[in-house]
Formats: sequence, structure tokens, C-alpha cells
Amino acid sequence: MPSYRFLYEKRKVSGERAADAVNLTSSTGTADDFEIVPSYEAKCLVAYLMSLDQSHALNEVKSSSPVSPPAPGKAVK
Repeated sequence: MPSYRFLYEKRKVSGERAADAVNLTSSTGTADDFEIVPSYEAKCLVAYLMSLDQSHALNEVKSSSPVSPPAPGKAVK
């Protein structure tokens, strides 16, 4: 899977860390004086993916867990 580096910005911390900075805890993380911040496009992509209707079963997926109910406020078709 490609890294999609255009969705994030690595920048030097000046003062306080950004509220939306990604917390990296692995050994491949950045130094303490740098932070990884998602771009506007990354935030839009996450909002779009979270808005997709996932209340129906997918025939391609073999799962033992039941289908979750639709999100509140979503119309059921």
C-alpha cells in the first residue's frame, strides 16, 4: 500500500503541538521536535468515508458478527 504522503505534513513543532497532530508511538515515529499533521484533503477523505452507509451486509465478506444498526438520523431504505 502506498504511503500517500500528500495527505499529511511533517512540520517542526513551534511552541505547542497541533491539536490534530497524529500520535506516533512506534519506533518509526518522528523526533520530539516534529509532528505529523493531516491536510485538509485527509480530513475531507475521513469525513466522506465515515459518512458512507454501512448498515447493510456485504455478500463478499464472510463475517460471524451481526450487521450493525443504521446510524441515528440515517434513512433506512
